Amino acid sequence: MAATSDLKNPQSAPSRGWTWPLGPQLAQAALEKSPSIIYIFDVQAERSVFQNRSFSELLGHAAKDGHAENDWRRHLHDEDALAFPAYRERLKAIKPGEVLSWSFRMRDANGEWHHFAARDVLLESDETGAPRLIVGNAADVSEHKTLEERKNLLLGEMRHRARNFAALMDALGRQSMPRHEPKVAEFFEGFMGRMRALLDTADAIFASDKRMADLRAVAKTALAPFVSGHTVELDGPEIQLQESAAGNLALALHELATNATKYGALSRDTGSVAVSWNVVSKDGHRTVTLEWREQGGPEVTPPSHEGYGSRVIRNAMRGSNSQVALDYLPEGVHCRIRFSLPHQHA
Repeated sequence: MAATSDLKNPQSAPSRGWTWPLGPQLAQAALEKSPSIIYIFDVQAERSVFQNRSFSELLGHAAKDGHAENDWRRHLHDEDALAFPAYRERLKAIKPGEVLSWSFRMRDANGEWHHFAARDVLLESDETGAPRLIVGNAADVSEHKTLEERKNLLLGEMRHRARNFAALMDALGRQSMPRHEPKVAEFFEGFMGRMRALLDTADAIFASDKRMADLRAVAKTALAPFVSGHTVELDGPEIQLQESAAGNLALALHELATNATKYGALSRDTGSVAVSWNVVSKDGHRTVTLEWREQGGPEVTPPSHEGYGSRVIRNAMRGSNSQVALDYLPEGVHCRIRFSLPHQHA
């Protein structure tokens, strides 16, 4: 509260090594020097009623007489001008505390297009409670946009090179394998299958701006090579996974599906698999429980020893406070994987 009072009464502020200008002068200087456009928009009259500086000035154009409304429309990209009425209608329904955003392009004096991001909040409602005044700011995000495009280009190149490397490994491995060695061939197919599962999961992650992957998308991608002609049901809410969790889960599902194709439900036309999951939140901590259930396959007997695939499944989600239970029930394999998501702040 003291800091707020000082800002309202700058002459009474304690000395911090500089001299405060008068309140109106400070506000005027801040508005004039701000790198963003700050404005107040009347959504009922559909016009700007205040703007700290013109877009013409910010973009290097010669100043022209006229209202600020005409100023910013003068330099707006045609496509974004067509999209603005729809955004304006959203502003007319804005709620207290809600933040709406809009992206658009403006042309500078050299003919180059700049990307802007606007964020708007409700400033004042009328006597009926309907929104009247909106306060917002528009910032030039062209540099960020360029960096994002370069990053996506590099990620695309990395994905392409990884795919090429995997194809090269596949070709070299097949040419180098000894003939009439089914164990070696089985090992190689398993190894390449796991690698493809990770690459496919990476594609799903890189498709997200936040470098996250939805659990359903991870499951669909991991099981895609095995579902032809079989019933595989996926049921659960949307859950965003970080890269490491998504990759580990993809490996576990890949191993479960591989095992089901060789010995379990997916080895018969009558077999099916149900994959379900849920998330429980408590005190900001979220725990996901995923269950894999097979049915309709041959009667299951527990293996005499644990193979590499089973170890991959049991070690799924390592580092995420995980628990894995793998049961070889007569009617079909049942696997329960429980793991924690990153702490969710209030």
